[in-house]
Amino acid sequence: MFVKVKTIVVLFLSSLIASCATTNLLDSWKEADLDHSYQHLMIIGISDSQQNRQIYEKYFVEELKKLNITATPSYKLISSKQKMNRETVISAIKDTEIDAVLVTYLISADVEVKHRDSMLNVGYSGDVESNQMSATIISNRGQSRDEEIFVLKNDIYDARSKSLVWSAQTKSVGPESIDQVVTEVTELLIKEMLSDEIIK
Repeated sequence: MFVKVKTIVVLFLSSLIASCATTNLLDSWKEADLDHSYQHLMIIGISDSQQNRQIYEKYFVEELKKLNITATPSYKLISSKQKMNRETVISAIKDTEIDAVLVTYLISADVEVKHRDSMLNVGYSGDVESNQMSATIISNRGQSRDEEIFVLKNDIYDARSKSLVWSAQTKSVGPESIDQVVTEVTELLIKEMLSDEIIK
């Protein structure tokens, strides 16, 4: 009995850990001729919410700082009253040490109905005398819920050539909050940028 219970608990905890990580990398691309890394990024989060923009940019900059990589959030150079476009960005980084710009923006948002079977619904029955788990314990038959799915595009442009040099798409499924999306997307992007030697 204890072996069975232990197995079920391990499976259940594993499913909880997996459910915590809602964001994954769909794909990434790097300019084949790019032969150098960038030293100072400007981080831009395109959002209808200025609060979300600042949360994302500030968090990203702080995480890069932990790696001794310099970055500047765009809200310090481009106000919420300014239109976010190519000309605004070029003007904002002029006469600065910024050598690349990371732009993150939403490309799709959907809602899907997900049905999840309970990890505990394994069909045990019996009583204490037979050393089996009681069917009354196995009461959760699974549940359905709406899950939001967000796909973000993340592009890096060379400040001097103004050309796209790196791009990645991330997909977040059923996040609990904007903070979770920001944390997970930032972690994935930094890991991928380091792997591709976009930053060092």
